[in-house]
Amino acid sequence: MTLKYFFVCFLSIFLCLNLSLFSQQQQEKIQEKAEVTAAEVPVRVIYKGQAVKDLGKEDFALFENGVKQKITAFEVVSRKISAPDKKPNMSEKAEGDKRVFILIFNIFDYNDTVGEAIDYFFNNFFMPGDRVVIIVEDQLLNIKRGGSLEDMILNLKNTLKQYKQISTLNIIRAYNKLNVEAGRLLNMMRDRAGGITSMDQAIINFYNNYITTWRDYKKQFIMPDLNLYQSVVNRIKQIEGEKWAICFQQREMFPKLKRQSSVERAIDNYVESQIDPRAQVTARFIRTRQMEMQRLFDVSGNFPAEALKNLFMESNMTFHLVLLKSFRTLGSQDFELKEVSQDYEDCFKDISNSTGGLVTFSNKLSEALVAATEKEDNYYLLVYNPKGSQEAGKRNIEVRVHKEGVKVIYLKHFSGQDKPAVAINDFKSGGKKINFSLNNYGMVKTEGKLTGIAEVKITIYDENSQIVFDEQKILQLIKKDTEVSLSFDWLKSGSYFIIIQVTDKISETIDVFSDTIKF
Repeated sequence: MTLKYFFVCFLSIFLCLNLSLFSQQQQEKIQEKAEVTAAEVPVRVIYKGQAVKDLGKEDFALFENGVKQKITAFEVVSRKISAPDKKPNMSEKAEGDKRVFILIFNIFDYNDTVGEAIDYFFNNFFMPGDRVVIIVEDQLLNIKRGGSLEDMILNLKNTLKQYKQISTLNIIRAYNKLNVEAGRLLNMMRDRAGGITSMDQAIINFYNNYITTWRDYKKQFIMPDLNLYQSVVNRIKQIEGEKWAICFQQREMFPKLKRQSSVERAIDNYVESQIDPRAQVTARFIRTRQMEMQRLFDVSGNFPAEALKNLFMESNMTFHLVLLKSFRTLGSQDFELKEVSQDYEDCFKDISNSTGGLVTFSNKLSEALVAATEKEDNYYLLVYNPKGSQEAGKRNIEVRVHKEGVKVIYLKHFSGQDKPAVAINDFKSGGKKINFSLNNYGMVKTEGKLTGIAEVKITIYDENSQIVFDEQKILQLIKKDTEVSLSFDWLKSGSYFIIIQVTDKISETIDVFSDTIKF
């Protein structure tokens, strides 16, 4: 069973806290909103690292596709995460402006400090009516609402802790496997066992396994899933209110061969000792694998920095970044846990700086949270009336500021109207049956009829996290709303966990629903 599936009994990839469960009335409001011709451009102006706050409308010039536009409205905005006057109570009716938070836990270890940060955020800054999305390792954690605030906090902490215990354990096992392979290889080289051909292949296999372990690690802990972030941000954009992201980014640790370790010295001595022309060919290949390993450790080159930054800028979401260290060690004579290249951290810093957020390095997360909530995001909101349809091609935006030496930050490209996002609604279970509906999917005219195409994957796990049902179907959708019903009479009575993933093949959007059910 893969790591992702093993975690499913702890996770609910429900997009997310009713963000995808729009009523028909809400969808109509969204459609009306899409037809409004005014376009808003948030602009942040920085001088020597500080926000410039004293500019007026006359200091700005705005261009679309090279054509100067009339600024029809202008606003100076200053905002920060404000603490409520009293301790939040989940049963209270929400008042005031709504807020949406994304809490991102890019962490290697769950420790008491992380738990304290969760306590501090919800007890001091989270207010009734606020919505929150939790992302960890490109997964969405469901927080069951209802009951007390304390229950919700405990649910989140337990889920995150269990997730990270298993996640980290899986990586540590991979580390230990590498360590065992290194020891086995070292013994083989010392004993000259197996002959030259076997020795060459053993060294190559060692580096191949090392590279595979690194790629799995990078995919799980470092490279963000843009499709996930796109789905979340698109839904959040449709919700009124301030939007905030707080990312806890732990310095990524990976076992690297110690400089002049026993196994590295043995490999180097072996490679340099090859004098036969055929053996030298293999030796050069081994050197190539060594260089490839070093090259792969640089992750900044293929990190989707610009695309990720644009997502947060499109939704005008302030991104606070809290960097922290990991104190985990690895007992090995050949490997040591070292920080992965920090270049990719600059990508997160750029997102934070471009959205008016705070960048801080601290393992005292409660203090870091206080600093983030006190950080003011100051920007100017320019409004203009675009020419032509909202569904027109890409709009290239240029903003000029009549002030010397300033840095002007804004989203330079708008792609027009967002695609509709497919949604799973009205899920019900009981009597060994499930029912749900699909709507908001894209449709195209085929032979005079509107048709949609969706891929539906349903997976059910028992109480022991074993898969008892796993099917994937392509559905042809001929109505605006499609009802889906399945029977599971053959399953034993008991508690199960279900995950439904729908991929709209036309709009290329995804929705996922999961929950515990009883048959």
